[in-house]
Amino acid sequence: MRRNLLSFLLTITAAIAFFASGAAGQPTTQDPPGRPRQTKPPPKPAPEPVEQPLLTTPIQEQDEAMRRAITNLSTQIGLLADEMRNLRRETERNSWIMELLLNEDRLAKVEDKIQDANNDKAQLDARELDIQLRLKNIQRELILRGGVRRDESEAAIRSEFQRALDDIRSQQVINQQRIADLNGQAARFRARVEALRKKLEFIDEKNEKEEK
Repeated sequence: MRRNLLSFLLTITAAIAFFASGAAGQPTTQDPPGRPRQTKPPPKPAPEPVEQPLLTTPIQEQDEAMRRAITNLSTQIGLLADEMRNLRRETERNSWIMELLLNEDRLAKVEDKIQDANNDKAQLDARELDIQLRLKNIQRELILRGGVRRDESEAAIRSEFQRALDDIRSQQVINQQRIADLNGQAARFRARVEALRKKLEFIDEKNEKEEK
């Protein structure tokens, strides 16, 4: 019984000593005597937020460079389209000029052929008229030729003149058909030349208005 009481007292004593030593180790918060108590300064007002400049990121720079490149490319494409349009107009105009010159040359050649055909016609008509006059004056032909047998000589001369007339008239028909064909060709060439000239005049007037 005494041993138990002694153990209990020792336990209490050790506990009191433990708490006492813990209390002595804590720092005191009281100010030492005779020292003025320090007061905390009032809190400073929070500074107003300053707007920071917008910083560009590499992605924004890439987007801006891409937009500039696309704008420049669009401008170049527009200029190229204008050049191509002008080149197409100039090429078309040059082709019409070449066609006009070609048709004018062909028309000139056809007109020369018509002139030659008309000259041939005039010669054939003159030959026909000459033979007809000689037939009317067959007696003069007999005298000039001095035929022995008058009847046979006259028949021979008439036959000769008739063959000449037939040949002339055959040539006249061929020549007349040739003149008709040439006139048809000339008419087509003249129409084409006139149409090309009007086209060129229209193009030149249009270009002058656009330049103004």
